[in-house]
Amino acid sequence: MSIKQPPELAAVPARDDASLADAGPAPRVSVVICAYTMARLPFIRQAVASVLHQTLPPHEVVVAVDHNSELFARLRADLDGRVTLVHNDGPERGAVVTDNLGVRYCTGDIVAFMDDDAAAESDWLERLAGHFRDPGVAAAGGKLVPEWQEGRPSWFAPELDWIVGGTYRGHPHRRTGVRNLILCNMAVRRGVFRSTGGFTTELGRRGDWGTGAESEFFLRLKRRFPHAAIRYEPEAVVHHKVPAHRGTPRYVLQRSYNEGFHKALIGKAFAGQSRDPLSVERSYLWFLARSVWGRLLRFYRRGNLGQVLAIAASVTATGAGYLAGIYAAARGRVQLGAR
Repeated sequence: MSIKQPPELAAVPARDDASLADAGPAPRVSVVICAYTMARLPFIRQAVASVLHQTLPPHEVVVAVDHNSELFARLRADLDGRVTLVHNDGPERGAVVTDNLGVRYCTGDIVAFMDDDAAAESDWLERLAGHFRDPGVAAAGGKLVPEWQEGRPSWFAPELDWIVGGTYRGHPHRRTGVRNLILCNMAVRRGVFRSTGGFTTELGRRGDWGTGAESEFFLRLKRRFPHAAIRYEPEAVVHHKVPAHRGTPRYVLQRSYNEGFHKALIGKAFAGQSRDPLSVERSYLWFLARSVWGRLLRFYRRGNLGQVLAIAASVTATGAGYLAGIYAAARGRVQLGAR
């Protein structure tokens, strides 16, 4: 296990889309895992082990610890020499702040991200890296499978799996281009990540609050590299653990409200800069509306009323959060600058 000083970050000038061809046929993939709590120590070990035992070995694994000196010391004793350990003890905290720090220590052509409570299947990196042989691909991400630690509640509809960091029903299920990826299972060309400016620290998770960092990042990426491809690879699978408290109505409402609030900020920040920055969200809400109606029509045979109510509650909470976000932005209480 090594502790490194960050290399100097050379400024990456704006270039045309040919600049995406900065990786060879066999790209070197660095993996960043953000960690913040001792409670996840067993999961962190599993996450690191799953990355180290890939069919395509990672160029390096960087574990970035967010403001937790106890966890940092414990991991320094636990992790072996194949892992670089860094500590975010600066003025800002949060998942994306710490991920940005982790990227500063990476030297690979590609940077992949995974959560500390997740585990990758053995061909995860090989599946993602294959896309970067196409010089027009800027980023690729895969499927997230929720692993419920105490069983999936019967009322928790598959359409809501995004709430617990899973790939939800309604998401593309085939290899295709997408607008944005999920941070727990995605990879980006390192030069493109730097040129785009990394994740904005105004968004991102802090505990159970904050979201939208990936959406905002990829909107900026597409603004800088309009013809860059962002691909979804369903065979690149990561299993994401779901603790019991996330399978509760309270968490569904909180997370949905949170999503709506931050998407309002993103929509305002990119208004006029993107044809429709929230087009994916609108399509998904329309899908949910059709899903509720279809479930009600089938209810007399095999429907689950609890799932119908959960979807309806999530949509309502998301809408309330969106309106609150618009109001907060209009009053100048919260500002998000699209860089």
